[in-house]
Formats: sequence, C-alpha cells, structure tokens
Amino acid sequence: MNINFKEELKTTLTNCEDPFRAIKDIQDENGIALAQIKPALPLLDLLGVKRLDFHLAVLDDMKDRLIKRIQELAQRNDREQLEILLEKSFSVINLTHVTPIVMEIVKHMPKIPDKYVKYIVEHEQIYSRAPIELKRLIWIDNSNLFQKELQPIIAQYLTYVDEQLLQCDHNYFLQLPKQRRQTSTTIQSLVHMIGTNVKLYEIVRTSLQKLYQRKKIVHYSSLRLLLLMAFHDLENNSVSKSDSIHIFVWTLDAALKERKLDIKKQREIEQFLDAHGRDTEIINKHIPFVLTDPYIVSILSESCVLLLHKQVDDEIPLPRSNKELHFLLKLLNMGLYAWDVLDGAMSFYDPIDSKLLTHYLPYLIRLIVENRLNTDTSSSSILKLLLPPTEFVQYMQHNRLACQIFLRFIIETYHQKQFWLAGQLIPYLNDLVECGSTERTFLHQFVYFVRQSVEQIHYIGILLDRFFIVQAQGYENVLYYGLILLKHVLHKSNGTNLVSKYLSQSLKPSHDHSTFIHDKYHQLVHDYEECIRQIQTKEQIQHQISADKQNSFSLFH
Repeated sequence: MNINFKEELKTTLTNCEDPFRAIKDIQDENGIALAQIKPALPLLDLLGVKRLDFHLAVLDDMKDRLIKRIQELAQRNDREQLEILLEKSFSVINLTHVTPIVMEIVKHMPKIPDKYVKYIVEHEQIYSRAPIELKRLIWIDNSNLFQKELQPIIAQYLTYVDEQLLQCDHNYFLQLPKQRRQTSTTIQSLVHMIGTNVKLYEIVRTSLQKLYQRKKIVHYSSLRLLLLMAFHDLENNSVSKSDSIHIFVWTLDAALKERKLDIKKQREIEQFLDAHGRDTEIINKHIPFVLTDPYIVSILSESCVLLLHKQVDDEIPLPRSNKELHFLLKLLNMGLYAWDVLDGAMSFYDPIDSKLLTHYLPYLIRLIVENRLNTDTSSSSILKLLLPPTEFVQYMQHNRLACQIFLRFIIETYHQKQFWLAGQLIPYLNDLVECGSTERTFLHQFVYFVRQSVEQIHYIGILLDRFFIVQAQGYENVLYYGLILLKHVLHKSNGTNLVSKYLSQSLKPSHDHSTFIHDKYHQLVHDYEECIRQIQTKEQIQHQISADKQNSFSLFH
C-alpha cells in the first residue's frame, strides 16, 4: 500500500498521453493479483457493480479475517507474531481500513512501544478511534491525558446534580444510593474508562480530592463514594478492595439506604476507626473527604436531630450523657470541617466544642419541650417561646456543626408539622445566610418538606415574609425557591391572593439575575394569569347558572 497513492494517481493521469491506457495499467498494477478473478471483473461490470465497491468488499472481508487471526494469536499469547504484525501495519495506520487492525493488535499487547504510543497520542483522529483497552494502556503512562478525558465527565456530573437540586417535586437526597449510581451516566462512563485498572482508579480518586481542596465543592465527595460503590456492585474486587476505606464506605452506603446510622453500623465504623487509628492517610484525608458528602451530612444531621427528640421522649435531659449522639456529632463535625482537616488546620481527633453539648443542644431540647407545651396547652394559657438569644445565633455563625444541626432542626419542624415552632425560628435563617441557609443543598430539602407537609397557605405566607422575601434579591437561590413556593400554592384555596401579593414586587427578578430566573418568573406569571382566567370563567358560568335558575323560578311564579 502506498500512502501517497492519490497524489501519484493525479500526477499519472495529468501527464499521460492515453488516460484510458493509464487507468488500465493502474488497475492491473493495484488490483487483486489473482488470475481467476480477471474473468469475473467484466461480469461485475455488466451487473453494474463498481470496481471500487468490489475491492472495498474484499478489503472488509480481509480486515475481518485478519482481526480474527489477531484474536487467535492473542489467545495463544503469541507476542512475537503480534509485534511483527504491528511493525508491518503501523506505517499505514492512517488508512481507514487499516486503523482497526492496528488497534486490535495493540489492544492485546501488554506493553506498547513508546514510539507507537507517541504517534497515536499526537494524532487526534487516530486516538479518538482507539479502543478503551488501548486508551487505558496510554493513560497509565500519560496521566495528564487521562485527566483531560476526566474533566468533561466530572463537569457533566456537577451539572446533573445542579439540575436535580432545582427539581423540587422530589427530594434528591432521598434517592437510594444504588439507584443513583446505576442511573448516572458519569459513573458508568468512569467505570468503563477504569475497567479493572487500579492505577486509573487511584488517579480518579486523587483527582476528586484535589478538586475538592481547590474548589470546596462537596459533590466531588459524592462522586468518589458513588464510584467506589459502583465497583463494589460489580464485584470488581481488584478495584474496590484496593481502596483502603472500602469497608467504611460500604457501611455508610448501607446507612444511606436505610436513612439511619443504627447502633450496629456505628459499632462497625468505630471498629474500623480503631483498627486504622494510626494511619494518618486514612484518618485525616480519606475519612474527612468521604464524610463531607452532602448525603452523608444530611443523614448524620437528621439522625442527630431525631436523637434530640428521642431524648425528650425518653426523658434523658443531658446530651453530654448520650454516647450515640457524641459519635454522630463527631462524624458530622469531620464532614463539615473536611476542608480544614485536609488542609492540615484540624485533625480527626480534635474534640468537639464542649459548649455545643452543655449549652447549645440543651437549648434545642428546651425548644422541643416548649413547643410540645404550646401544642398541648389550651389557647388561653399558651406559653411564650423563649426565642434564641443573641449569643445563640452568634454561636451558630461561628460553629458549622451547630449551624448544620439548626438547619436540619428547622427542616424537621416542617416534616413533623410543628408549624408554631417553625414560625418562631424561621427569622434566624436570615442570620445564617453566610453559613448555609441560602445554599442549594439546604433549600432543596427545605422547600421539598415544606411542600409535602404544609397544607394551609398561611404558614407558607409566614415563611415567605420572614425569610424568602428578605433574602430574595440578594441570593438567586432564595429567589428561585421562593418562586417554587408560589407555584406550589397557586392552585390552592386563596392561593392566587398570596401569589399576587409577592409576584409583582417582592419576588420579581432584577436585571442582575440570570436569564434562567427571569424565564422561571415569566412562566409563573403566565400560570398565574391563566389561573385567574380560569377562576373568572368559572365564576361567570356559576353566575349564569344562578341567573338561569332565578329566571326559571320567575316563570313558574
């Protein structure tokens, strides 16, 4: 095969005296050199079969036969023959029909000579057609190229998560972890790219941790957990068991599935931590990064709040005496301060602030008790809830653990339909705008439970007045979820009145807001106007029916 065949063909036909003779000579010289074929060629011409189609069909058949032969050589582990074939065929790798042959050869070679790898990497059109087996071999020695392949896939995952958090018809954090990883195109792509190669898995794992340290985006942690458990699901022991915290993550995954970290799982985690207590790589790097996963943070904070309620039920007044609560708080604290631990500013074994156990949590228990008293007491003797003092709020502003528990505490008040208590605490979300109350991960869950639990729009009006309206113009996330709440009440009784109250001014986006927000706003305006038209039409019909009834009554009387 001549790589410059086209140029030579052009030159020959341009300079020849007899083009027809030149074409015949070219056909004879480059056609299939079998005497028995020559009589068949005129027959193919009569049948309208082009010479090109015939030769391409033969070439395809030869290619398939050769690939099959290469596979047989690979099964016999005949490396010498594979190397000979690679050397002879690589010079024409740019030819369309030859490229798959070369790729099949290198796919079965344990080690590819550097000169071939370099050529493939430098030519994008060839690299893009390389089988995944070849790419894995290339990536092992060229981690930068692998990182380049990872970037769009990881970015795709972040985009997907953001889209899911904008959907309030479901709670993204209530999805089963196995379902999330099985339906994630990102996870499936990464599993396919890694295969059974432990080194590539380590590159992905390390990359995700570095990305988190650089950008502080907690969803990198989620991706790390999902990827590990995806290999666990496949029973890919070479990859999953290579991860030093496989057992730890497995236990947490089971807790996510059951929506609780029970005593048995807590003991399993404690045993793991005790067994690896001297391994600083695990304790101060891998563990904190895993615990910062928003799913883990959600389940741990929920468990802590439910334990506070349980303490009231069991008449256990002091949080400092609850070992189960202590352990959950320690794990949650590590997740919330993961970046600081990875940065070396903290350690896994740093104690929790004693004030949290002696002052802050007892105060939350007091709120639970007073809410029950307000609920159980007749209206004539309702107790007045002692609202959190200034130092209470300031403590939350400087302690991520306290703030996270409070945010979850408010979610649970709506989930348990404790609207009186919720109404008292909502204003304090305005003091926590820099501590998580305006973040999408919180607002997504918060608005979901509000929509699920609140039937009377009066309570949503209180929520809008005391938080969403206050922060809407400064925080786009708050404005978006405020619009979601308005859409939720639109078709409820007197819902149009509430929507009309806020739609024109308080929750109207400014020029500084994104096109996305403006589109959502205009859609809500359209829905509101359509709802008003439907109400007016219904009223007109009812009025007409009443008038007809009155006329009928007059006829008979």
